[in-house]
Amino acid sequence: MRGRAGRADTSIVEPQATARPLLARPARLFLATRTYLAARRTPVPVIARDPRTAERKEAMPQRLDVFLAVGHGVEDNGIFDPGAIGTDGRMEHMEAFQVCTFALAAMRRSGLTVISETAQGASHDPDFKGSARRANELNPRVAIEVHFDSHNGVPGYSGLYVSDQGKQLAAKIGAAFQARNLPRAADVERPELLFLNSTSMPALIPEINRVHDYPAQVNQTQGEALAEGVCDFLGQPFKPPAGGPDEISHPHPHPHPHDNGQVTENSKLLAAPRAPASQVREFLLGRSHGGYTDDDVETIVDSYYATATAVGLDPLLVVAQMSEETGHLTSFWSQRPRRNFAGIGVTGKEGVGNKFPSLTAGIRAHTGRLLAYVLPTGAENPAQAALITEALQARDLPADRRGIAPTLAGLSGKWAMDKGYAAKVAAVANQIRNA
Repeated sequence: MRGRAGRADTSIVEPQATARPLLARPARLFLATRTYLAARRTPVPVIARDPRTAERKEAMPQRLDVFLAVGHGVEDNGIFDPGAIGTDGRMEHMEAFQVCTFALAAMRRSGLTVISETAQGASHDPDFKGSARRANELNPRVAIEVHFDSHNGVPGYSGLYVSDQGKQLAAKIGAAFQARNLPRAADVERPELLFLNSTSMPALIPEINRVHDYPAQVNQTQGEALAEGVCDFLGQPFKPPAGGPDEISHPHPHPHPHDNGQVTENSKLLAAPRAPASQVREFLLGRSHGGYTDDDVETIVDSYYATATAVGLDPLLVVAQMSEETGHLTSFWSQRPRRNFAGIGVTGKEGVGNKFPSLTAGIRAHTGRLLAYVLPTGAENPAQAALITEALQARDLPADRRGIAPTLAGLSGKWAMDKGYAAKVAAVANQIRNA
């Protein structure tokens, strides 16, 4: 998270608040005397009250123990920020999501009350403002937002804190990591981070390790360590899995073991990635790619993976369609200044077709239009609906096209008149998988 660098192509760059989420905006500081656990008061005798009043008081819920947030994700405007990208193409948001899933199970197993961002896309805007606001609304005993560092950042767990209690929480979690022989780095005071300086309770940003596609067992262990450290800090006994680590029945929240089966015309478009971004980059870089540089190609692939994954589409199939439509990024319409990666509005007549002002705009228009073919009207979640609306502003889509292509087969004769269109897209996807 700390060490990301932007791409050279300014046409893909989003506003700075999206590209550099760690740079906190000015925030109203809360006094330390207001922000942490209140001291226990000595009980005093009270005058007996109406039993119904006592019953109502007894029925009041106890204070929430933990708010557990996933770093990065979908902003209010529907734009997805993946966080840092590993050398293997793994997105920080996806890896943090998996650790949070395991940590949530362990915390609840141990008796803590927890509210967690447990659906992909539920994460708040990546400048921390949304997560801080949500934490203050919930008023838990501790607030935590899980991150990973950049691929060339600090190796091992490091807690980012601003308060003394945040530092103590970081140390408790660090001890649990060390007890499991997980790598441990130094904790760091970061008073400029909005999630830390604007929350009215002890808050922590644990950076688990460098971003990487870790095996599920590793992330399970990291999630257990995070949970044990929080339990220790809150004075709650940690309850290990009764049958050992294998008892936790929480598989990948976003499956990333890449399916060994071949892509066919019957392959679903709403699916986990069937190939890592690194294979797509290798495939496209091994071919002519028109006027785009190698850095451009890497930027295009990364943006496709971020955009498609955020709305549940298999990014491999979206890129395979782009590759089929553009001749692997060599077609006239795919080049600058047109940046049309899917033949949108192209009829064959000279000069007729959509042009997009940036790589990002072209990629989002393609991805959102394809999503409209996949989902019937009304079946979208908020992020999906926002992307479809944005895409169809570039070119409208007849109502009878909505939801006709849950699989590649639905694109044949519809997206393109070619009856063999789906088979061609599947063939490109399999070439990429075999690269």
